Amino acid sequence: MGRVFKKKAGSKREAEEEKLDDRVSKKKSKKEKEPEPEPEPEEDEDEDVTDEDGGEEDENIDDEEISDEDDDEEDGDESGEKKDVMDFDFEAFEPSEDDRDGIINMLTQTFLRTDIDMKGMAEEIIAKNPHGIVLKQAEDDDETEEDFMIYQLCTTLPLNEKKDDAPKFIKDIFTYLLNRAKKSASSEIYKKIQEIQEAGDGFTGLFVSERLLDFPSDVVPQIFDSIRTDLAGFDKKYKNIIYIQKLRIMENEGANQSANKSGSSSSSSAPPKKKGKMGKAEKKRAAAAALANAEIEFDNSEDRVLFEIKEGKEIHFDFPVHMDVEPGSKFHIIEKEGNKWNPFRRVVIMDIKRFDAFLKNGSEGMIV
Repeated sequence: MGRVFKKKAGSKREAEEEKLDDRVSKKKSKKEKEPEPEPEPEEDEDEDVTDEDGGEEDENIDDEEISDEDDDEEDGDESGEKKDVMDFDFEAFEPSEDDRDGIINMLTQTFLRTDIDMKGMAEEIIAKNPHGIVLKQAEDDDETEEDFMIYQLCTTLPLNEKKDDAPKFIKDIFTYLLNRAKKSASSEIYKKIQEIQEAGDGFTGLFVSERLLDFPSDVVPQIFDSIRTDLAGFDKKYKNIIYIQKLRIMENEGANQSANKSGSSSSSSAPPKKKGKMGKAEKKRAAAAALANAEIEFDNSEDRVLFEIKEGKEIHFDFPVHMDVEPGSKFHIIEKEGNKWNPFRRVVIMDIKRFDAFLKNGSEGMIV
């Protein structure tokens, strides 16, 4: 794909993807259809177009079109399945009322089956504009349903700005985090979340970075740069950020089955006791040990660098979500090359120094 510019500026982007969504597949084809001569019966049946020097003049087929078709066929042959080559105009917009449904759709990818007030959360994201970005198809004269489809959402929301009069979705998010932390995190992380909720000072933000599954990551630099620029202009600066990442962890011969039940924490690294019945703390440590050497894939590939950069500090915990997804869903357990990859969420609590380094690396194109 090409580039995505800052808000309100579009660019031509080429994306060669497997079908991400039925709606995406309805978009414009890469090749513009040119007026064709009257088809001859033999030509209609042939899939291959042969370029012959001695051809008749009425076989008026553009050499470039032939080349494009050949390229498309070669691409399809390499993967064993023909891919649709799509041509998109993308623009980055401020969140608006027209984006409410698309924003909710993005949020459900993170939270899956939860009781969080997604509509209220979407309304707050819209209310925070001009902060935030939604990536959509560029506007044109022919308005279609796809014009309102969102391909990526990136923004931040203050989590503890109104302690005594917090919106329902904020209360829901803390309930969600505390319930998961109680089962899967260390007491240190659980207490940290409680402290953030009770502070009521607005210095902790929720970072939301969602895009369609398998959507290319080369949209990241310009989007991260825009978010970083926004944050630099805030009168009230965040001190901490919570980020809920999507990832998959490869099942290692049943070694992480306990992790699939209880999750793991970055601060639970001590080995479990060998004798006697395991308590909750020991189970958490066992889960962490089981996942310590497991292979991990992040749905957003840039998320990995968050644990490779040195600036600032972070703590995190993982918890399984396969029970929150319908079997057969693209977000459920998948198999690749005989291995099972289980869906997890990782809750990262980081200081602003780590978060800024993460955005900086992303905006400079160092992590995609």
